[in-house]
Amino acid sequence: MKKVFFLSLLSSLSMISCSLEGSEENNLTGNPLEGRTAQSILSKSQAIDDFKKALADANNPALIQEEIANNSGSQGLGPSRKKILLEPAKMVLLSTGMTKDIVNGLEDDAIISQAFISISNEQKP
Repeated sequence: MKKVFFLSLLSSLSMISCSLEGSEENNLTGNPLEGRTAQSILSKSQAIDDFKKALADANNPALIQEEIANNSGSQGLGPSRKKILLEPAKMVLLSTGMTKDIVNGLEDDAIISQAFISISNEQKP
């Protein structure tokens, strides 16, 4: 059951990563007058790019196998994968205008989840 969960998590993360391909270009070619400066668009784009790179690192099969072998009992991300995603996820949230106090008040899982939501919201027209 856990192998199925990890495989489904891996495939869903891969689909999200693939579906986000080109989102930076869309942000840069969009209307910069939507209440954002060109600089904030670039920083948001960079934060998203860094999160996507961290996502690829966290989906390293060796880390996934290590989590399965350790069988920590949780069905979420293991500590090593959370550590990889946490800082880039915080940067995504900060780039969307969330304050450091709010971000620091969230649990690690909530920060990572909110980063995924922020990225998916960026793709909606």
